[in-house]
Amino acid sequence: MKRKKLMANLQAYLFVGPFVILSVVFMIYPIISGFISSFYTTRFSRNAFVGLENYIKIFTDDIYLIGIRNSVLFVITVVPLLIIMGIWISGAIFDKLPSYISAVRVCLYIPVIASMVVMSIIWRFILDSQSGLVKYFSMVFGFEAVNVLADRTWTLVLLIFILFTMNIGQSVILYVADMIGISRDLIEACKIDGGSRLDMYRYVLVPLTRPTTVFIFITQTAAVIRVFVVIQLLTRGGPSYQSTTMMYLMYQQAFEQGNTGVGSAIGVLLFLFTLVLVLLQQLVTGKRKGG
Repeated sequence: MKRKKLMANLQAYLFVGPFVILSVVFMIYPIISGFISSFYTTRFSRNAFVGLENYIKIFTDDIYLIGIRNSVLFVITVVPLLIIMGIWISGAIFDKLPSYISAVRVCLYIPVIASMVVMSIIWRFILDSQSGLVKYFSMVFGFEAVNVLADRTWTLVLLIFILFTMNIGQSVILYVADMIGISRDLIEACKIDGGSRLDMYRYVLVPLTRPTTVFIFITQTAAVIRVFVVIQLLTRGGPSYQSTTMMYLMYQQAFEQGNTGVGSAIGVLLFLFTLVLVLLQQLVTGKRKGG
């Protein structure tokens, strides 16, 4: 009996073992190593302990403050847009013909299917000041071509719009799937009571899709706060760091300038922020299941 139990346990360990080993090597060790590295700085090719100096620098240096500002700006603009427009578009199509719903979802989901690298290159082609489509049509209609990617006024607005177009498809897919599952009796009751389309949004669709809204808010916040590829391929943080983000500064400090201490400190802060979001999601999910 003991031998059978031992063999069963051994078999379980053999299945779980590779996952545990890979998790330790590729997840737990980098987290611990990055946390330790955040208290050091590289001086004359040697690591020197500096305590909390790297963290203090992040919250006092103007460049890092710009990165924090932009990261927060993207979250408070892109995420609400994804939620509001996701609900509005989904509410407009969820009760239409299945073929129409599928066509709209496919069109909106193409940027999500394509990698961020591909979409960033496409946007680069469109906005390029030398040979882009924007310059071409500006010349056709007699307007002066403007390098929008190097313009302080337009850069952040364009990045917000680009991030929105790259992610709206996912929001629509989730909201439509949720709305299709809503009882038709509730929708018909709203119409019979003389409710307008706006009333249907207010009293039926928005309240009943709240769990999806929470999920989109948490996942998209985590995604937007870690935006990197779009910045790297379109603006490289310019002009004059005006479009830089915390994720891009982490890459720049750690891999371009060799300042692994500050890079690790930024990574630790982003990790803690993401961890808070995960815990928040677990809390909300647990309350919903319990309630």
